[in-house]
Amino acid sequence: MKNRKMIAGKWVKGMTALCMTVALLLAPAKQVQAIGAGSSIARGIDVSKHNLAIDWSKVPSSGVSFVFVKAGSTNSGVDPYFDANMQGASAAGLRTGVYLYSYATTVEQAQNEANLLMQWIGNYTVSYPVVYDIEDPCHKNMSQEQLQALINTFCSTVEAHGYYPVVYSSKNMFQNKIGNIKYDKWVAQYADALQYEGASFWQNTSHGSVPGIPTRVDMNYQFKDYSSVIVPNGFATRGDQQVFYANYRMQRSCWANWEDKKYHLDENGFVQKGCWFEDETGRYFLATKDGHALREDVTIEGVEYYFDENAVMQRGLVVRPNGNTYYYDENGALQRNVNVTVDGIDYMVDQNGIATVAPVAEPAGEAEIEVADTAQ
Repeated sequence: MKNRKMIAGKWVKGMTALCMTVALLLAPAKQVQAIGAGSSIARGIDVSKHNLAIDWSKVPSSGVSFVFVKAGSTNSGVDPYFDANMQGASAAGLRTGVYLYSYATTVEQAQNEANLLMQWIGNYTVSYPVVYDIEDPCHKNMSQEQLQALINTFCSTVEAHGYYPVVYSSKNMFQNKIGNIKYDKWVAQYADALQYEGASFWQNTSHGSVPGIPTRVDMNYQFKDYSSVIVPNGFATRGDQQVFYANYRMQRSCWANWEDKKYHLDENGFVQKGCWFEDETGRYFLATKDGHALREDVTIEGVEYYFDENAVMQRGLVVRPNGNTYYYDENGALQRNVNVTVDGIDYMVDQNGIATVAPVAEPAGEAEIEVADTAQ
């Protein structure tokens, strides 16, 4: 995923790769259990303009099941092969993520990178993580605090747009510069085994050969199962919470409709459960077990309520589908055996909560006047 130059028809990585090799040789050894390819659950690639035009119909035959496509960078703009790669990979049935090569050295620049990437990918189906590629020479002399600030700024924006963020860098950068972060890691180490614990992806070589790709290509192993983490549509689990996806994007602060039920998602994207929710469209109660908005007759803590076909709690006089009119007070509670006045009209509410117009009382004294007139 590094910037490369073409010399005599071959891609070389230049001084950046040389410096990385020296750094790896000089870095202090750590006792880390190596992870081999045998423990992986999937094989994938990452591509950019350097791989030229790809015949994506041939790629899956190699056993590749996912791909990360370079979207671009703030220095060079959108990768010229981005559109073709996104459409081709998706048409070939590959799970498709994207990455941005970072040049940011301030949080403002990282925010700009995230904003640009969200614009670039907005019209595409991104079915795998969105990756922050942070490995440029401009990052080498930054402190851990500075690097983590860039990562947190970029990745939080990615999350806010419903995508799943991952951070890419070399093993040496993660161990000696970036340190511990809360986001999944894609680690580059060109070796027979990965000497880094907790990686979700491992880029193990840049000299892969895949049918349909005219150049050598970066190869990757996957260790974390994302099949239940990033789903096309429906619910997924985050810890002890449920979230909801639409077209591979997690939804937040909105209603989700699923199998003729509606659910409300909070600002974190979590399905709200066992609570009242009220917005400009009405008042709702969200089921305790799964969070769907209740409909029809419901008793909550001993109080009877009625929710219409849109799951909105009803107040006042309500004509139910059975043709009867019921009365619910300002809090939505069904009233029984009471007399109420609504818009100047008196109603009697019986023991079943059915409201009928009260009979008009005959004016007092009228009968006595008629008797007196007859006596005259």
